[in-house]
Amino acid sequence: MGSLAEWRRGWRTVASSFVGVIFMAAVPAVTGVVMAPLTAEFGWSRSIIAANVFICSVMTLVLAPSAGRLIARFGPRRCALAAITAAIPALLLIALTGGSPLTWLGAWFIYAVINLGISPIIWSGAVAGLFDRARGMALAVTLSGAGLAYFVFPPLAVAVLTEFGWRGVYVTLAVLFLVVLLPLCYAWFRSASDLPDTTRSGEQPAGPVTAVGFALGEALRMRQFWQFAGVAALMAIAEGALQVHFFPILQEGGLSAGEAAWVASMMGIAMVVGRILAGYMQDKLPPLPVFGCSILFVLASCLLLRYSTGDTLMGTAVSICLGLGAGGTTIGLAYLASRYFGLLAYPSIYGLLMGGFSLGYGAAPVVAGHLREVSGSYVPIFNWLAAILAVAAALTWLLGPSKLRPTS
Repeated sequence: MGSLAEWRRGWRTVASSFVGVIFMAAVPAVTGVVMAPLTAEFGWSRSIIAANVFICSVMTLVLAPSAGRLIARFGPRRCALAAITAAIPALLLIALTGGSPLTWLGAWFIYAVINLGISPIIWSGAVAGLFDRARGMALAVTLSGAGLAYFVFPPLAVAVLTEFGWRGVYVTLAVLFLVVLLPLCYAWFRSASDLPDTTRSGEQPAGPVTAVGFALGEALRMRQFWQFAGVAALMAIAEGALQVHFFPILQEGGLSAGEAAWVASMMGIAMVVGRILAGYMQDKLPPLPVFGCSILFVLASCLLLRYSTGDTLMGTAVSICLGLGAGGTTIGLAYLASRYFGLLAYPSIYGLLMGGFSLGYGAAPVVAGHLREVSGSYVPIFNWLAAILAVAAALTWLLGPSKLRPTS
C-alpha cells in the first residue's frame, strides 16, 4: 500500500490524535504559569507544585505494561474515550485543591492514572498501525500537537489567570476537554481494527500494517532496548527541567509575564516544525542520525541559557532551539521504537520507553525547583543538563542497526 492510500485511510485518526496530543500536553504546559500564584496563595515550594509532572511520570512507568494489555484487549478507541471522559472531573478536582499540599498531590495522583489513556501510547499506537511507508510523517504530525499546546496554552493560561485565578486555568482545560476533544475523538479516532479492509473499489487493500516484531519479553532482553530507555530518560531530564521551568527562567531574566509567555510560546511553534521536519527526514534518511541531531539542538539551548543576557532575542533563540530539539526527539523515539522492535508489542514496549521518559521528565522539574531554591538561581543547572545531553548523544551513536527484519 502506497503513502497516498495510507493517508486516505488514516488522516482522520492522525487529525484526532494530533488534537489528543495537544490536550495531553496542555496540562503540564500551564504548570509554569500557575507556579507563582500557588506559591503566593499557599506558600508551597516550586518542587511541590512541579511534583504534578513527576506523579504522572511515575504512574506512566508503573502502569505502561498494564495499559498496553488494556489497549490490546479493548482497542485504542475505547480506551481513549474512557480516559477523556474521566479526565474532565479529574481536572475539576485539581481546581478544588488547596490548603494542604496533600490535596494537590492526591488530585494529581488520580489524574495521573487517567492520563495514561490520553498519552502518546494511545495516539502513536493507533497511527503506527495504519501507516508504514509514511509512518514517520504520520507520527510527526500526531506528536507535533504537543508543540502547538506550548504555543497556545501558556498565553491562554496567563489570560485566564488574570481574570479567574489559577483555579480557572484547570476549569478551562476541563471545559475544552468536554466540548472539543471528546466529540472529535468520538467522531474520528479509529485504529486499524475499527476501519474496513479496503478504501475504494478497485484500489489495493488498505488493511492494517502487519503486526510483526519482538514480544515484550524479547525486547527486554535486548541491549538496544535499555540503551533507548537510557537515552529517553536522559533526554527527558533535560527537557523536563527546561520546559516546565522555562517561564520562570525567562521572568528571572527580566521579562514580564506577557513577554515570557510569548517567548515561551515560540518553543511550541519550533516543536511543531521540529517534529514535522524530523518525521519527513526519518522517512527519507537514516533515522538514527536524525534523532542524534535533535539531541544536539537541546544541548545548544542549554549552552545558550548558560551565557544568556536575559533579553527577548536570546530567550527566543533558546526557545526555538529547545523546541526544535524536543520535537525531533519525541517523534524519533516513537518512530525508532517501531523500527527497532516492530508493532507486535508496540504499546507495551513504547509505553515502557515513554515511562522512562516520563519518569525523567517528571523528576527533573522537582529537582530543578529544589536546586533553584537552594542556590537562588537557575544558572548552575545548565551545566549539568549539558553534560547529561552529551551522554545521551553518545549512547545514541552506539545503538547500532536494528535487528528487526523489514517487511516486504
